[in-house]
Amino acid sequence: MTSRSTREALSFQLIDTERMLSLIGDHPVMSFSLKQRADDLKRQLDEIPLVQKEAKIILFFSGKPVIGSEGIDALFVGKVLAPFQNMVKNDFAQRVHGKLEGRGPAKNSNESQLFITSLPRGSFGIELTKLEQHNLFDETELADTLVHITNLIDASAKSDDDFAVALEDAPARTIKSLEDFLKVVSDEEAGVTIESGGTRCELSPEAARIAFDRVSATKTNEKTIVIDGLLRGLMLDSWRFDFTSSEGKKFSGRFSEDLFEQDVKGFVKYLDQACSATFEQSTVAFKNGQERIRYELLSIK
Repeated sequence: MTSRSTREALSFQLIDTERMLSLIGDHPVMSFSLKQRADDLKRQLDEIPLVQKEAKIILFFSGKPVIGSEGIDALFVGKVLAPFQNMVKNDFAQRVHGKLEGRGPAKNSNESQLFITSLPRGSFGIELTKLEQHNLFDETELADTLVHITNLIDASAKSDDDFAVALEDAPARTIKSLEDFLKVVSDEEAGVTIESGGTRCELSPEAARIAFDRVSATKTNEKTIVIDGLLRGLMLDSWRFDFTSSEGKKFSGRFSEDLFEQDVKGFVKYLDQACSATFEQSTVAFKNGQERIRYELLSIK
């Protein structure tokens, strides 16, 4: 169970216990036992932080592929988990890249691999967890990734504006994985509730269809461009750059995932020097006609 689910379960138990206490009054035996139970539940609630990072996520499915809380179509599970894991890997790769000394591309890292560890009841749930905890940094970043993916799916069902904002820090390739995930859910007339840490989103079958329509109508166009100008700043921790063209236009974005930290450190010699930078320009066109343009720095000479 996620921390949110645990808190809710304990809260329901506490409500039931306090209701029983109100019914039995000052019964000499039963009231003592129930008061102890209530105190124990309150203690457990106090020990669970309101916001807790966990390298764990639960997907509760409902609708056509599910038979109550008894079972779920195995073919549906196979189809829906593959694009979900791809979303996690893409977001995690961008989140951690460049933050560790000498670390190369993280897009193929097993550090974001999730395993089915439980089948929670309530519709039909699938709990996915990172099992090998070798690196506390990666565990924390993966927890942030799972929350971000949950919020991204939630935003896709709300509005074009919400979705545009949620995509601001998402890799362009995540859009395709999100579309694939929502297509499976929508085609199978399923609903999904997703929980990670203290975050939750709920999509009914109708909301999942709307989300899929919105995401599938979002188009990404990528092209490589070369711009002459000045490198004005680079930040290793956030893996970001600032660049000003010869005409005075300002550009900012992320360094390519294919660059190593030592590559970016080598760019220091270009700070405030005339240079030629190669970028990948990604234009994301949303269903409502809005566009977002992002730049990824590939190389400098």
